[in-house]
Amino acid sequence: MADNYTSANANANADANVNTPAQGEAQAQEDIVITPCGLLLGCCACLVGCACLPFLCCCAVTASAADQAVNRVQGKRWDATQGKWVIDNLTEEEKTLAEIPDDDDDILQLAAAEAAADKPNYDNVNASTKKVKETKYYDALGVAVDAKDSKIKRAYYIQARKWHPDKNPTEEAKDKFQEIGEAYQVLGDEKLRAIYDREGEEGLSADKTDAATDNLDPSLIFTFLFGSDSFNDIVGRLQLVTQQLVVGADGDPSTSSVTHEQLRELGRRRVLRLALALRKRIQLYVDGNVEGARASWREEGKRLVEVRYGEELLNTVGMTYGLVVTQVTGSIGEGMSANKKAFDVKYGAMKNAQDAAKKTQGGEEDALPSMIEMMWSMTVIDITSTIREVVLKLLKDGAVTSDIQKKRAAAIQELGAIWEELKSEKLNGGEKKDARNMYMSATAAAMESHLEKMKKDEESHAATQ
Repeated sequence: MADNYTSANANANADANVNTPAQGEAQAQEDIVITPCGLLLGCCACLVGCACLPFLCCCAVTASAADQAVNRVQGKRWDATQGKWVIDNLTEEEKTLAEIPDDDDDILQLAAAEAAADKPNYDNVNASTKKVKETKYYDALGVAVDAKDSKIKRAYYIQARKWHPDKNPTEEAKDKFQEIGEAYQVLGDEKLRAIYDREGEEGLSADKTDAATDNLDPSLIFTFLFGSDSFNDIVGRLQLVTQQLVVGADGDPSTSSVTHEQLRELGRRRVLRLALALRKRIQLYVDGNVEGARASWREEGKRLVEVRYGEELLNTVGMTYGLVVTQVTGSIGEGMSANKKAFDVKYGAMKNAQDAAKKTQGGEEDALPSMIEMMWSMTVIDITSTIREVVLKLLKDGAVTSDIQKKRAAAIQELGAIWEELKSEKLNGGEKKDARNMYMSATAAAMESHLEKMKKDEESHAATQ
């Protein structure tokens, strides 16, 4: 068996600040992670309703002091993602991914849904008893004319991910993205859908441009704002994106066919994949090429800060890398200070999400900025909790010697310091804080351009009458 981390300070901090899920109220709150306790708005309602107990929205697991002592003696640590004590061994754990699809299709079952969404479901359209004037928008999304809102939302999600310009920079993709975007803006709005069903496309006015910005499902905005593929091997599939994928057919998470155990398995896979990616990213440093590793991290970081919300994501990841390493390897005082900062970050994000949720429900004229602030705050909680597990898995990896563990810790600390300080050179602060600019760049720049053209054409046509 490989050597354990033998530093006295490291062991003290690991026991006091990292591995144990029940070290008093502060540590219990520190270990909190976002869990699939509902879709975005449901979780935010929980935040609003539990203002005095904000962390009840997420799940924290406690264990008896005796169990903790026994597990620590056995070399185990508490894995908040899996909700159990574990012994980390990346070499063995990597083998468990061998037969698992990278997209987790064995659980999410997206392949069948995507295949069905690739072509209009004419059989269902014809079989439906609902009468509509035309089916163009239904055909674009590949759903029946009597499809429930949740099915329309899921179909749009699948199609938009496939044809989004960020992933598919072709003219065909641009046209397709416009088409499905327009279809969703109509079918995703109860009033516009009723008009379309009754009168067809001719019955719709340019008012659907407003629907495009005000009625888009918040979880879809979340997906495109913070779900950049550029960060896939750094933060993985965000939890609220996963919730979007596993929601029940009737829109109720409780009716989803995905079980609680499967959701934990998705979390385990996410952490493991990210740990393997981080191991690869720091290997040059561990092998002794420190300057080469630093140059590679800076180059990658400069590219990442320029993508949508990249600076905020990268800085948060970098900060979390540094805090977790300090919790494990620093002195007792350093570990306590890092632990407090990590808690303050999560608590601050939770408070911001709660405040933003109140604003979105307060009837303000433009709720989009508050919605995005709420979603970003929840992203911070998700990322910091997940990255913490990723770093611990590398630093507690029983497949390597304590010397390698220490080199990994030094590498992650330096990587974190570099990424935490990088800033975008292309966007000024005003642009990055403008919610509507972010929204357009994330999900609907092409679509809104198309709808704006339709509006002008309609106005021009009306002026000639």
